[in-house]
Amino acid sequence: MAQIEVLLEGQLLSVGNQEIISSGDISYDTCRFFFDDTWDGFTKTGVFYQDRKDVQYAVLEADGSCMIPARAMAREGNMYIGVFGVSGSKVVTSTVERIYIRQGAISGDTVSTEPSDDVFLAIIAQYQRIIELMRQYEETAAAFNDRMEEQNGILGTLNAFDVTEVMQRLDLIEDRMISYVNVAKEIMERDFIIRDVPIRFIERTCRVEDDRITDGSLCEVFFDEYSYEIAARALILPVSHGGYIEVTSSLDIGEELNANILVRRG
Repeated sequence: MAQIEVLLEGQLLSVGNQEIISSGDISYDTCRFFFDDTWDGFTKTGVFYQDRKDVQYAVLEADGSCMIPARAMAREGNMYIGVFGVSGSKVVTSTVERIYIRQGAISGDTVSTEPSDDVFLAIIAQYQRIIELMRQYEETAAAFNDRMEEQNGILGTLNAFDVTEVMQRLDLIEDRMISYVNVAKEIMERDFIIRDVPIRFIERTCRVEDDRITDGSLCEVFFDEYSYEIAARALILPVSHGGYIEVTSSLDIGEELNANILVRRG
């Protein structure tokens, strides 16, 4: 297995090593990106292609690594590597570098295992929403931990001469802690994700039950790669009701699909 190491200094991309990769490999070779602080806070996605009209994408793991898409090294010749990051409405892109793919023992020209652009964009949108939820929760948890450390420090130095002052400070800290806990509960209770939901349409309608759903909830359905290719042919609309979501399709779909549903309660 080969791993390409890619360095990012601002938007300048450079390849740090030269590994031998042969055409036709599938789910075998990897690429790891190393970023400077320019890229902090961005959801990062690798870009790979041999033909500019057939660009392949791979969302990076937390350590900056990803599997190189098979279609991007299906034949002998140059493979181009880049990366971009998304944070809300901001997008940052890198320059592009190339490495040479050697002729392999078998041809990979017919390999087609990567999602289409539409699938990729849906995945990115879901990643952004989940990351934003995690960021909000982590900020609340960090503030909560700060208050806990402050309280423990006070208790560690407690003595008989400052009991009144300590009690006043503890009362204030307790009020702050309750406030942070309430904020955390509000965030976690307002938005949630129902994962791996089987969607089977009967007369173009599927009902997904969950007691947390209310009439005023806003729902978005994100299908996995296989299911999206089928669902993309139709208009899929989720409508919330008390205790369930009614998902409707504009076309008859016989296959069972798999989806994650993001629910936002007002």
